[in-house]
Amino acid sequence: MTAADLVLDARATVAECPTWDPGRQALWWVDIPAGRVHRFSPATGEDVSFTAGEAVGAVAVRHGGGLLLATATGIVACAADGSGRTVLHAVSPPGGRFNDGKADPWGRFWAGTLVSGTRGAGTLYRLDPDGALRALVTGVSVSNGLGWSPDGRTFYYADSPTGGVDAFDHDPETGALAHRRRLIDIERGRPDGLTVDAEGFVWVALWEGGAVQRYSPDGRLTRTVEIPARKVTSCAFGGPGLGTLYVTTARVGLSETELREQPHAGAIFSVPAEAPGQAPGVYTQETEGPAAST
Repeated sequence: MTAADLVLDARATVAECPTWDPGRQALWWVDIPAGRVHRFSPATGEDVSFTAGEAVGAVAVRHGGGLLLATATGIVACAADGSGRTVLHAVSPPGGRFNDGKADPWGRFWAGTLVSGTRGAGTLYRLDPDGALRALVTGVSVSNGLGWSPDGRTFYYADSPTGGVDAFDHDPETGALAHRRRLIDIERGRPDGLTVDAEGFVWVALWEGGAVQRYSPDGRLTRTVEIPARKVTSCAFGGPGLGTLYVTTARVGLSETELREQPHAGAIFSVPAEAPGQAPGVYTQETEGPAAST
């Protein structure tokens, strides 16, 4: 059995949205309730961060060197150090916030919302290169993991309380979705973040499940990797050749006894993968503004 290695004992409340940056050879990630955006260098062990000023659910690399943030109040563009912030879209569902998000291989950015304690009040959005924000999936409870098949024809999506991962037909040219169906039923915890490797297998982080699992494109479980933290939040490929799976975790809501049993809850772990990941997406706005500068 492959073991997960501790790479950063971050002690984050809710570490989420790991995103590999090939140019910097670094892993971006966020601590949601702390409102902090981190950049971790596996080569040096350095982890630096800035505050978003509010809860931040996702980070994505922006063409030109800057970032996109999906926050409690909307989608924000900023420089890589957090300066020069520009609100692109103010989206603030009452009592809610943006949660997980990701740039796709075609220059778009996808992110969804949740409203605490209210099922079905969230929405999955797509920010297109022309700057338009479009609602794609409504009636969402906790918008979470998302990813695409290597050929771009299938989109995978986890609305966590549903207990599974759904697949959609996806048009790479337009980003349109159709034919939603259940692909994976999770029997261990709930599905959180996810990623798709170069062979088209879907890796799912298991909140309250203490593991990441790999599923075939037809939904068969092929591998389980135990993580020494019960609340596993997300995963992403990075490192040389995109051959390492980085896994984020949380410590929110754990008792003192549970924290003693899980001393590295809130840390980032790594897992060697039998197949590399796909090249990470970058949001590419048609007309770059000053917030995209480094």
